[in-house]
Amino acid sequence: MAAQKNILKKKPKAPKAPGNRQTGFAKLKKMFGFKMSDRARAVMETPKDIISGDILEKKESSRLFPLLTWLTLLGFLYITNNYQAEEKTREINRKQKDIKELRYQYISKKSKLMNMSKQSQVEKILEKRGFKENTQPLKVIRVSQKELDSMIK
Repeated sequence: MAAQKNILKKKPKAPKAPGNRQTGFAKLKKMFGFKMSDRARAVMETPKDIISGDILEKKESSRLFPLLTWLTLLGFLYITNNYQAEEKTREINRKQKDIKELRYQYISKKSKLMNMSKQSQVEKILEKRGFKENTQPLKVIRVSQKELDSMIK
């Protein structure tokens, strides 16, 4: 019962007044526990100042120009690299499609060639050109070495 009485005695926290509004870096300081110099706090008051460009008017912000330039360059390189990677991916996909198409052409031409090289197909092609099949058996002519030598001389 004593614990219940203590809970009831606690006063609820009052809502913060609009004048006590914390800046973004004050919230970060509270969350992460790091300390900022007055100069850094003067340069970066609120995200609104950054977005609107008011931060560029402050004298202390001139130290940030090299960093901003470097970040801009890195962002540009990142975007360029991403674009080139996507272009290479598209090119690879196109080449793979071309390879498939060429493979299909190769297979169809190879099957046509195998069909044309059959003896029956060769005979049909030669008949169209005027050649006829030999119906007589082959005759073997035997020549002795002496006769061959006499023919050569």
